[in-house]
Amino acid sequence: MPENNPDLREKIVENRGTWKKLQLKIPGLKEYRSLEDIRAADQLLRKQVSDNLNESKDKIEDLRKAATAKNDFSSLTLIGSTISQIQQISGVVQHSQQGSAGISPNIRIDEGVLNKLYEYDFNFVSTAEQIFSTCSSSTSDYNSGKSVQDITSKIGLMLDDLEHSWKQRMESVESILVTK
Repeated sequence: MPENNPDLREKIVENRGTWKKLQLKIPGLKEYRSLEDIRAADQLLRKQVSDNLNESKDKIEDLRKAATAKNDFSSLTLIGSTISQIQQISGVVQHSQQGSAGISPNIRIDEGVLNKLYEYDFNFVSTAEQIFSTCSSSTSDYNSGKSVQDITSKIGLMLDDLEHSWKQRMESVESILVTK
C-alpha cells in the first residue's frame, strides 16, 4: 500500500482501548474483535472515498454556477446528471455491505476475506482522488474553452469505471455476485 495513505487497520489496532484489549484475551471473542477491527478500518476507508466523491460533487456544482453565469443553460442537464451520478455512487460506497463478523452471520467471512475486501476497497481511494482532481479543474477547464460535454464525459467515464469496479468487489472477494 502507498506510504502516503496509511493502513487504517494498523491505526485501529494501535488505538484499541482497555475493553478491546481484554476481549482479545477471551476465547471466542478474540476472533470477533479482530474481525470487527478490520471492518471498522474498512468503514473508515469507505467514508474517505465517499467524502472525496462528495467534495467532487461540490466542484461540479461550481461548474454549474460558471455555466449559469455564462448563460450556458443547455449544459445544465449534463452537469446535473454528473452531480446525480456522483451522489449515487457516494451513497453506495458509504453504505454498502461490509461483510459481517457477527456471532451468527448469514455468510461467514473470515479475517483473510475481510483483509482482501479492505485491500480491494483501498484501491478506490486513489480512484476517488483522481475523480476529485478532475472535478477540481472542471471550472477552470470550462472557463478556458473546454466544453461541458467533454468535461462531464471524462468524469462520467471515471465514475462508470468506479461503479463497475465497486459492483464487482464482493464477487472478487467471495465469488458472490450481487445483482439488482
